[in-house]
Formats: sequence, structure tokens, C-alpha cells
Amino acid sequence: MKGQRWIIDILTFLLFGFLLFELIKTAVLMPTIRKELNLSLEQEALLLGIFSGGPGIIMGLFGGIIVDKIGARYGGLFPLIAFTVVTIGVGLSRNFSQLAAAIIIFGIFESFTNTVVYKLTGNWFGKHERGLGAGITNSASPFFTFLAPAVAIPLLLFFHGNFHEVFLLFAVFSIPLLIVWVLFVYDRPEESRFITMDELKIIYSDELSSGIIKEGELEEAYKSHKSLDKINKNIKSSNSVKISDAFKYIFSSRDSLGLIIGIGIMNLVWASYSEVLPTYFSDYLLYSNSILGLYTTITYFAGFLGAIVSGLLTLKYPKLLIMKIGVVVSTIATVPLIFVNPGISPYILLPVTAIGFFSILLYFPPFFSYTADYFGKAVLGRVLGIQFSFIALALAFGPTIMLDIAAAINWKISYLFDTFMVIIAIALTFMIRKNKKLEKLATEMEA
Repeated sequence: MKGQRWIIDILTFLLFGFLLFELIKTAVLMPTIRKELNLSLEQEALLLGIFSGGPGIIMGLFGGIIVDKIGARYGGLFPLIAFTVVTIGVGLSRNFSQLAAAIIIFGIFESFTNTVVYKLTGNWFGKHERGLGAGITNSASPFFTFLAPAVAIPLLLFFHGNFHEVFLLFAVFSIPLLIVWVLFVYDRPEESRFITMDELKIIYSDELSSGIIKEGELEEAYKSHKSLDKINKNIKSSNSVKISDAFKYIFSSRDSLGLIIGIGIMNLVWASYSEVLPTYFSDYLLYSNSILGLYTTITYFAGFLGAIVSGLLTLKYPKLLIMKIGVVVSTIATVPLIFVNPGISPYILLPVTAIGFFSILLYFPPFFSYTADYFGKAVLGRVLGIQFSFIALALAFGPTIMLDIAAAINWKISYLFDTFMVIIAIALTFMIRKNKKLEKLATEMEA
């Protein structure tokens, strides 16, 4: 089957999108849930913040280790099964405790998703195409974030405000994806029974040209459906690298800080748009619901374009350069909001937010692609797991901090804090340099 790597990319797009859809759908329906279950605002904050994002702070690390050990194929089954169970659990919830239990389970298995999708991208795409693969996967973020309210709210109206039926309906959606995942997803491309030898040569073109692997070894892997590390013992596999050695390697340079901590900071900026900005528009700028709808459409479409454009740019330009452009331009997403006052025309502000979100999404695809290039496949799951711990930290506490600052002081200081986070992300990104020693180690772990 030709183009198997793109089928894998579509499946990672759907898995990542399913995660975002669940998150945003729950947030959108939470006012209805809170009213029906008689929850307090404090309980709602716990559900959307600590209970949802908190488990990932710890589970990101363990999820990365597990995915490295069992592979992304089986690692992907955890969130798919968990999402189904959790969606049913939320649909059947009748009190805060039941709802909290379901969302905590979601938070635990959510941590696997990020690791799985980007490990598969790293495994199934060579360095020359990896940025585009990551761009397609990451475009699921704005696409499904926009899609969730567009689907969930009409369904809520259709079911006459009964959120239970909405969640129970969505529980069946992951079953077809689960079946297709089991059929088509393999941890490594050479293990797939659907891939062609020509496509394997495309995927491993860099390794073939550099002599890391030989064409005969690739041919043997293709015929036997065995991973290359089982054929060429010089290639490091995930199981051959001890956890202690992996972490020593991961944190062996300042570049690692930029690649691991920087993603958490940028996700805080992402959250300031996807979760905080609607409240800023409605409570501070007093925009109508129709303007909020327009904001959602324009901003998330801009983010979708940003992810795709970013992936395409990586085919021609250095990934690190695109990351730097994205993180610098993303100041447009925060700086103007420090100086905005109520009464400003939304038609002036909306293009600014669109450009800002475009640049934020411009940053992510080359970032994850460069992470795979930089660390190599043998420890990639653990790296992504650590990254997700920082992402979860940002998503669990970032919006809460911004909203608390806005409530205690004002919105200008809140977005001043957000801008400060962007400046830190810029500094971390510009810390990343080419490291010959690590490049050599990554090359050994790449195939």
C-alpha cells in the first residue's frame, strides 16, 4: 500500500484531535454540567484544571517510559480505550465525585496521547519530511478545538440540555478509530505488513545515505517485518537504553532545557488563547457572543493554517529557524493585549489575535520534529513524556494563574504575565544550538 506513512499521520491527527475534542467539549458543556449537578465554581475549576491536567504532570514521565518500552502502537490503545470509558463515565455521572473520578482517569491517560502521536511521527517520517508530518498532526489542535463547540452545543440543544446523552453519544466515536488503529498502526514502518519497499527507502533515505543502515538490512527488515534494531545490533533500541542513561543523555546540555521546558511555556501561551481569551473578550471587552463566535472561527482557522504552513516550510527551511520565527512573532499574541481598553473595535483586534495564533502554531511542528531529530528514536518516548509533564503543568496552572491575576489586579497585568512567559520561551528557543556530541549520539539512536 503506497503512502502508508500518511495513513499513520492521519491516524495520529485523529487521535490527537480526539483528545482536544474531549477537552474542549467538556469545557464547553461544563456550565450545563455545573448547573445540573449543582457544582460550585471552585469544583468546576478543579475539574477543568487540576483534575484534568494535573495527573499528566506525573504521568507524562511514566507514559513516556511505557511508550518507549511497549511501543507507540500499543501505547495508543491506552488513551483510545480510556477516552471511551471516561466519556461514558461523564455521561453517567450524577454527582461531583463520579465526575471527578472520570476526569482524573482522563487526565492520567491523556498523557500517553502526546507521546504516542509524536513518537509515531518520529518513527514513520525521515528527517526531511518529519516537520510536515508533525505539522499535519499538530493542525488537529486548532481544528478540533474549533470543531468541539460547533458540534457539542447544537447536540446539547438537540437533546434539550441533557449533557448525559451528548457524552454517551460521543462514546461510540472512538470505537472505529480503535479498530483502524489496531489494523494499520505499527510502531516502526518496517514492521508494517502494508508498506512497500519503495516507501521504506523514502522514510530511511537519510540513514541509507549516511550508512547508518544498509539497503540489505532494510530489505531483510521489510521481508521479515522485524524492526531494524533486531537486525543491526549496532542500532540502539528503546529497550537497550537504560532509563538512567536515557535521562543522563536527555539532560546533558543546555539545549535540552530549550527543547523540554520551552514547549511547556508555549503551551501556556496556547492556553491563554484557547481557554482564557474568550473570557477576556466577554468579561473585559464586553464583546457579544456573535463576536466570540467570529473570534473562534478566525483564530482557530489561522492556527490550523499556521500548523500546515509550518510543516510545509520545514521541507525547505531549517526547523530551528522556523521555531525562532514562530516564537518571536508570537509576541503579537500577547503584547497588544496589555494595552487594549474596552471599546476597541473587535475588527481591529481579531486580525491581531489571528496572526498571534498563527505564529503560535507555527512554532509547534518544527519543535516536535526537531525534538525527534535531536534525541533520536531510542529515547524519544521518554523525551516526549518529560515534555508532556511540562505541558500538563502549563495547562493545569497557567490559565488559573492568568484568571486569578485578572480577578485580583486587572487583565493588563494578566497579559503582561503571559508576555513574560513568551520572553522566557524566546530565550529558551535561542539557547538551542547544534551540539556535535549529541548529534553523534542521536544518530546512533535515530534508526
